[in-house]
Amino acid sequence: MNNQREAVLGALLDISIIIVNYNSLDFIKKCISSIREHTGKNRLTCEILVVDNNSSDGSVEYLKEQVKKNNSFYLIANKNNEGFSRASNMGALKAKGEYLLFLNPDTRFISGSLGELVDFYSKEDRTGRPGVVGAKILNSDGTLQFSSRSFPTLARQFYESYFLYRIFKKSRIFGSYFLSWWDHNSQKEVDWVAGSFMFVKKDYFMEAGMFDEDYFMYSEDSDLCLKLYRKGYKNYYFPYFVIEHADSGIASGNMAAREAGIWKSRRLYFKKNYSAVYAGYSSFLYLAGVLNRILLFIVLSIFKPGSKNRARLAEYFRVLRLYFKG
Repeated sequence: MNNQREAVLGALLDISIIIVNYNSLDFIKKCISSIREHTGKNRLTCEILVVDNNSSDGSVEYLKEQVKKNNSFYLIANKNNEGFSRASNMGALKAKGEYLLFLNPDTRFISGSLGELVDFYSKEDRTGRPGVVGAKILNSDGTLQFSSRSFPTLARQFYESYFLYRIFKKSRIFGSYFLSWWDHNSQKEVDWVAGSFMFVKKDYFMEAGMFDEDYFMYSEDSDLCLKLYRKGYKNYYFPYFVIEHADSGIASGNMAAREAGIWKSRRLYFKKNYSAVYAGYSSFLYLAGVLNRILLFIVLSIFKPGSKNRARLAEYFRVLRLYFKG
């Protein structure tokens, strides 16, 4: 077994699949199972690298068993929760693949071929400069997840905070951030793709400086795509590879912490890529969005009393406390 492992490590593989795990045992079991079922049919050589951020739910024990069973499965077990960006970079530095696939543990391969994805990337690489490629992502109920988006701007933050992106989904202006006006059935050059599935050539990822580790979680994906875009690379949406993603599945146990984390990372994104003033305006608009949602759920709790509306109201009050607590 050791000799086989050394042979794999010494060879350049086609794809390194990098998964950052934190207390998501049930999800990652399904994820790994779907990867193995899928890659077993491919002509490509692949490895799976899981970076565990000090899970306490039995994930590490399960992952160690997978290492014993498969010589192309690797585990980096951190002693602390290092966050998504740093943990992903750890995996990338160990990866032997020509291409990197950053994948969330709460995902599952549905259809399509990684070989076709590589062929698409290679074709674009001959004529242009492909950056990150994203897949078509479905929710657990089969509906489309808007995983390909336009770069954040103050205007788009305004549309989100005041529900305009929901009211006018088919508008190319108000629906510009989530590209909700577009059917997502054809490949398309886009600004950025969500971190739940990011396919990129390792050399280009390294050239961009990897993920910015100042982001603990959230906005590191849009930041990376922006860095590549500014270097002349093009990011793409590739709908012929389809996965399921239990969006917020892992974070659903603490939605307030998730929302506060998104808020803080978005502010950091604007500060790094534009200015502190720009970040201040964006934070104000995000605050307006939270206050609007508090008002909405207060009204709903009065006219449509129910535990769901009261729970959502309590969540957004917790978002405010977490954000200002720092």
